[in-house]
Amino acid sequence: MEVGWAKYLSNYEVGRRLEYRVRDVFRRQGFLVIRAAQSKPIDLVCMKNGQSMLIECKAGRSFLSSDRKKELLGLSEQAGATMVLARRKKRRLELIKLSDGRPFDFEAGGLARVG
Repeated sequence: MEVGWAKYLSNYEVGRRLEYRVRDVFRRQGFLVIRAAQSKPIDLVCMKNGQSMLIECKAGRSFLSSDRKKELLGLSEQAGATMVLARRKKRRLELIKLSDGRPFDFEAGGLARVG
């Protein structure tokens, strides 16, 4: 359970704060970041040097169902973009490539824990 001001935020506000945090991380890495209205069909689209990533953000106790995972991987394949799951874990941002569950690393084009 979160403490302080965070316990008064709605699920929408918690999710939006995570989206903004992820947006800022990708912008600092030089990506153009677009936030989708109402998170449909995806939360964020990040582009840099011809590389595209689709980002799904999950905050708090929300989870990714197997049907939603299949849908996201289908979007990823259709767009030719890497699908990334961004979530908060113990107050840290965790980025994971949805296709293989491995951490994302900006240097290697994969995923790693950041900020």
